[in-house]
Amino acid sequence: MRKLFFLSLLFLELVNAQGYQIDTLVINGLKKSKPSYIQKLIFNKKDVVFDSISVQNDIIRLIREPAVSHAFYTLDTLKNNHLKVTYHILENKTLIPALDLWSTIDGELAYHLGVTDHNFLGRGYKLGLFYRKNNFDGLGLVFGNPNFINYSFGWQGIIQKRNTSEPVVEGTEKVFYNYKYYNGELGFSYRPSLIKTFRFDVGYLKENYELENGYFSEKLPNFFATEKFLSKISYDHNQLEQYYYFQSGIRNQLTTSWVMGENFRGEQFFFSISNETHFFVKTKSNGNWASRLHFGLSRNIQTPFPAFVLDNNMNLRGVGNKTYRGSMLASFNTEYRQTLIEGKWLAIQLNGFLDTAAIRKVGDPFRSILHSENLHLYSGIGVRLIHKYIHTAILRIDYGYSLLNDTSKGLVFGIGQFF
Repeated sequence: MRKLFFLSLLFLELVNAQGYQIDTLVINGLKKSKPSYIQKLIFNKKDVVFDSISVQNDIIRLIREPAVSHAFYTLDTLKNNHLKVTYHILENKTLIPALDLWSTIDGELAYHLGVTDHNFLGRGYKLGLFYRKNNFDGLGLVFGNPNFINYSFGWQGIIQKRNTSEPVVEGTEKVFYNYKYYNGELGFSYRPSLIKTFRFDVGYLKENYELENGYFSEKLPNFFATEKFLSKISYDHNQLEQYYYFQSGIRNQLTTSWVMGENFRGEQFFFSISNETHFFVKTKSNGNWASRLHFGLSRNIQTPFPAFVLDNNMNLRGVGNKTYRGSMLASFNTEYRQTLIEGKWLAIQLNGFLDTAAIRKVGDPFRSILHSENLHLYSGIGVRLIHKYIHTAILRIDYGYSLLNDTSKGLVFGIGQFF
């Protein structure tokens, strides 16, 4: 009853405030963030007519920033139908370490170590470094400014070098290549509205393949080197709302990619298209139901590294590390997250999940994705340790096992929610 009374008072306050003019606009709670950075995200200005929808959009815009854990606003009535609008901001800690552990294809320990500041210099810049050990050494640098000039324009880049041991299947035989990958990309984004983002990326990559072990075949070279140019166009339709680590709403991301350059088996052109839809429902009992639907399609050419892969940390918890590759993928993940303990800064969640995926092997016909050997179904449980004031500071531990004839199962560790 008291909650209903409070909501009624809030509604009356907003109704009465409509038609008032904003006389004063105040931002409270900033520590690391510069006022000039936060002001790019607030579209309401002094001397404009108060609009509750516009102010609420400012709040959504603020909460989506990695630097902000939570935000809300208050109103104070002044003389002559004027208002004082105060934005209250609770900041995140944005210097985030990253750690991922998995097993290599030959059973050795592989890991990813990194650190990223999502609010570098207090201006919302992104700067990150990472080191990856996956049989061989790899490293990279990520940098960008998602609010360049203003909220509508942004940019981001990455420079990386990776070196792994990769399997290539030829008939019934498998050989291993020492695979070196050098890549640089630069992307530009445009946000015409709160829910729409367009992005265009261009990049250069250089690949080297050197035969490590396996049988000799005239179809597979001992050494192969190539240079490629790539471009991506993506569209992000985001209608998610967030309250700390809870989410509600829907989000759809569509990405198309084109690559020009010689492939492993001589082809000169490659393309792929990928669409991912997220759906979240917040329950009254501190629960969150989350689902993700992903469909990907690429040119169906013979290549040792198809565009899509089944992997512990991407789509199927318990399947292993890069266990199946293909030129078409359909996957669906759904899980229920229940908060058991919530303190001032720490929350603990338990979750139960169901992961399913179907993948088409390279060269197979379209309908083969429905063949039983290409279908995978996993289920399991997990735990989340969540720091409410550190961006993406969620320690994730899941145990997944196959519900079909496959006996694969295993623990999966990671940082951040699975999706």
